Formats: sequence, C-alpha cells, structure tokens
Amino acid sequence: MTTPTLNQGLDHIAIRAYDLDASAAFYIEGLGFRFVREWTLGGGATRVVFLDAGDDRLIELFDAGSTPPGGSSQPLDPAHRPTDAERGRLAALVHFAIRTDDVPALWDRALAAGARPFAGPMKITTDAPDPMSFQAAFVYGPNDEVIEFIDRQTGDGSRR
Repeated sequence: MTTPTLNQGLDHIAIRAYDLDASAAFYIEGLGFRFVREWTLGGGATRVVFLDAGDDRLIELFDAGSTPPGGSSQPLDPAHRPTDAERGRLAALVHFAIRTDDVPALWDRALAAGARPFAGPMKITTDAPDPMSFQAAFVYGPNDEVIEFIDRQTGDGSRR
C-alpha cells in the first residue's frame, strides 16, 4: 500500500469579484491566464470561473453577490470599496505572487490591462546565512487584490 501525498501544493486562490467578466478578462487578456470552466451555484444565482495560471494552479473568481466558503454573506458593493489603507489594515491575505522571468514586462502588461500600481519593479536582496536576490513588482488587481510579480533568479542564473 502506498502512502498518499497529503500536501500536493497550492491548488487555487478564491477571489470575490466586483465585476466577474472584467476580472476574468484582466487575468486572461492582461496576465495570460487560461479559461478552464464556468459554472453556477444556487440555481444559477452565483457564477464562478476557474482560470489557470499556466501550471494547473488556479484562481477561482466568484461573482460579487456570492457567499463563497470563508466569505461574507453581504454582497460586494462597488460604490463602497475599501480604501487601500483599509484593505491593508483589515485583509488577512496580504498578496499573492505570480512567477515570471520578466517582471517589468508583466508589470507593464498588468497596468495596460487596468491594474493600479502599488510598487514598481525593484531588486530585493535578503539578509540571511543563505542570501537571495530577486526582482519583484506589485499591482492592485481589479478587485483591489494585491498581486506580486516575482522572478526569484539567483546570481548564478538558477531559480529558487
């Protein structure tokens, strides 16, 4: 008998979208995700979309009126979106990161697709017994989610 692999890696991140169609277009057309499937819940009252980041890691978009597992039962209200400071103070999810080998190009592509800038492309070097250098940039996505673009290439050209 084989022992199952209990942790097989991250499967998906769920985001409740102010505008599901615009959010799907941002991730597909702006960031190069692939549409996987759309379905409804609650007799068609809730729309849900799966988008593949390219490595079978998914973003699951729920429409604004939905109550996804872990989400509020109150619908999102586009007229009363939290400020950046409120989101930063109240949100448990700080950001999620998308790997790339060209941070500036993906940053530009995201901005052209409607993202708001958070922090432009920068080089970061960590302090540790085993230091690491990488390039990163951050944007606000269409639902005020913070998205990091990261290239964790090391000095010798390998990736971590």
